[in-house]
Amino acid sequence: MALEATHIRFALDIIDKYNIENIEKYISGSIYPDSRYVTKINREYTHNNDILHPEFANTDFKKGWQAHQVCDNIFNTVCESIFSDILSKYTPPGNENDWITSTGIKIVLDMSDMQKMNIQEHLLHLEYIEKHHDEDLNKVRDYNQLIISLYKDKSKTTLDDYTELWTALEIRDDLQKKIILKADEFLQNDKIATRIENLYEEMLDHYQQKY
Repeated sequence: MALEATHIRFALDIIDKYNIENIEKYISGSIYPDSRYVTKINREYTHNNDILHPEFANTDFKKGWQAHQVCDNIFNTVCESIFSDILSKYTPPGNENDWITSTGIKIVLDMSDMQKMNIQEHLLHLEYIEKHHDEDLNKVRDYNQLIISLYKDKSKTTLDDYTELWTALEIRDDLQKKIILKADEFLQNDKIATRIENLYEEMLDHYQQKY
């Protein structure tokens, strides 16, 4: 899975696929699946291939949700291909070392993607919420507010911002430290950092070829 600036950017870049009447619902839908980290519902409810069926996307919110699933699928495929030299096998949940490496990649990509659009404008859309399973609506709201706070009033994010995110999502302290160290390692390596930034364009190319 990608992180939310990447998801929002991707949803905006493929918006022409859909006939969107309410951008607020579409953008909110594009991050909804990951609210499961806060609501604690089963991942299969929010991430599954049934979401890719055309009939699923029958509202603007669900179109954003579908865009999220497409983005995740493409990220996994492209990431595994481009970073085969540092990932033994990126098949979530995979092994812990690969999860740490792939999450480091996601952080660096997210830091880049949030600077490639007017994310402040789109954070306003996250005030809109829906629930589609037996989750607590207030927990969905909590997740959206967490994402708003990650990017709000910032021209760029820092590794400390993502540490706060992992803490809020109750990721183990030892894993947090390893993820942030890995992301920092990538940021300090110009070649890898550039490869990660270019990953997004590869994702769009893959989308245009396959969808």
